[in-house]
Amino acid sequence: MTLAFHYAADEPYSVRMVVHTGSTPPVEWVFARDLLTEGLRRPAGLGDVQVWPAPRRAHQLEAGGGAVRIRISSPDGTTVLSLPARPLRDFVERSLEEVPSGAETDMLHVDESLSAWVAEGRAEDGTL
Repeated sequence: MTLAFHYAADEPYSVRMVVHTGSTPPVEWVFARDLLTEGLRRPAGLGDVQVWPAPRRAHQLEAGGGAVRIRISSPDGTTVLSLPARPLRDFVERSLEEVPSGAETDMLHVDESLSAWVAEGRAEDGTL
């Protein structure tokens, strides 16, 4: 099984986690970047996705060592994934360099998106 994480500035609040099992089509989960950020330090999440650190020793977690557990649930079942904390921490840090925490709304272009959506749906006579 392999995991891939993706972040896009045009969807600044979310991250995508793609799980490849090899025996089924890839499964994609989309959840809050803040959930992942918080889960590196302490248990986070109450719903379908939960994230928590699992270091062997406290100093390992501070140094980027240890592991992180991600629990994903769906009507089809639940699984817990375990992955090294360092690559996940690096991914989160890169996403925060791209769009710092608190600056997410600056990346949302609601007015432009709404105008484009309305323009696409407009009939030749100007009605929707």
